[in-house]
Amino acid sequence: MAGNNIRCLGRRLASFSAALLLLGSAAKAQNPGNHQHAAAPDAYFVDGYHGGIYGHYPDWQTRFMVDQLTRHPDWKISLEIEPETWDSVRVYDPEAYRDFREALMKPGFAERIDIVNPSYGQSYLYNISGESIIRQFDLGIRKMREHFPDFTYSTYSSEEPCFTSALPQILTSFGFKYAVLKNPNTCWGGYTRAFGGELVDWKGPDGTAIKTVPRYASEALEDNSTWQTKAWGNGVEYIRAALEQGIQHPVGMCLQDAAWDRGPWLGADTPTYRPSHYVTWTRYFEDIAIPEAPEVWELSQEDIQVSLVWGAHVLQKLAQQVRQAENSITMAEKLAAGASVYAGRPWRSPEFDEAWRNLALAQHHDCWIVPYNKVEGEKTWAQKVADWTGVTTRTSDRIFKDVLGQLDGTGESRFVHVFNSQGRVRKETVRLELDALPAGDWTVSDAEGNPVPVQTIQTKGKRELVFSAEA
Repeated sequence: MAGNNIRCLGRRLASFSAALLLLGSAAKAQNPGNHQHAAAPDAYFVDGYHGGIYGHYPDWQTRFMVDQLTRHPDWKISLEIEPETWDSVRVYDPEAYRDFREALMKPGFAERIDIVNPSYGQSYLYNISGESIIRQFDLGIRKMREHFPDFTYSTYSSEEPCFTSALPQILTSFGFKYAVLKNPNTCWGGYTRAFGGELVDWKGPDGTAIKTVPRYASEALEDNSTWQTKAWGNGVEYIRAALEQGIQHPVGMCLQDAAWDRGPWLGADTPTYRPSHYVTWTRYFEDIAIPEAPEVWELSQEDIQVSLVWGAHVLQKLAQQVRQAENSITMAEKLAAGASVYAGRPWRSPEFDEAWRNLALAQHHDCWIVPYNKVEGEKTWAQKVADWTGVTTRTSDRIFKDVLGQLDGTGESRFVHVFNSQGRVRKETVRLELDALPAGDWTVSDAEGNPVPVQTIQTKGKRELVFSAEA
């Protein structure tokens, strides 16, 4: 029998990667100054809501927000609501849904509502891949535009510590102008290091900077609390410390959990500093804060002081599931891109979108902070992570098999397509099962026809052809 021949076609797939580089170090915090004032200066407060259909969002919440805005003309809210929530609101309370949409466009109301985090799963971000961060915003903004097509996203803010050092580059690429590094009322998952004054230019590892309100150097932790800083309610002590530091326009913040029915939050912390004025984050940046940041902060991952304190064992497991799903879906996309170029296969947008959607939900912050809490029926967040990542990995596996099947060679000369899904040249060993191929002696050549050293081995009862490939 004549010798069989395999040609190894090395292909390097161009890929996009967003690197979370831990570069730079925190600059020195500014020295507190002595702020002397005869009359009480104005202070500002950002109120609003956090939550969603997966975390917490009662049926009455949308109507409650519209009614409270009508009842309190000076109240303003910044919202961090899971994008998928609005699919449900549109079904179970269409009248409130319509009124809220109209409020976003109505003069007198529109400037009182800001949407500050459109990411799909409100992920912590510091514990997922760069590509996942990009998809969180891409999927979330696309979903939000189905409901609020004319809204422009200007300021990023989060109730939880949903921060990572790569955010300046990613946020500005999506059109954001400003960011906020405070999360004073929900430090269960951690908080950023106290640094700077009224504004800083938050500089990412790639050099991109975004104007940012930091957790002030004077913003201390709340007394006798493991989950708050003093900025949560504009108490007198917090504002006075900020003024003494030299901050001209001090601002506090609380994104209330959806389902809290208090309404306007000022007065929750007593004694409350007066005068304190409600403001949205975007209006604060554009109408109130100093025009230029006096300091640059090269925030690193070490400046995000995290505290995922419950369920260390289950966290390891769900982290592995999430990372496996991240790796599989990005490789599947790259292989499918190769198939579209080399074999004319159509791009599979709906499949990829659904796979990424499930992965985005598996990266929801509540998966990590309360993994044993129930989220759906009798299922915990940790169990839902297994469900959601399972969809992603099964979709990836199905695409792997389909792509590889479309690229099979025929005849005596067979082709092995070696894909390199990384952004660098690789030369590594390839193992090919021979059980499904005709018996005989096989030779291997590269894409140019040059012979490649090859060896046949027996592993666990299976015959394999082993050779070196460069892609």
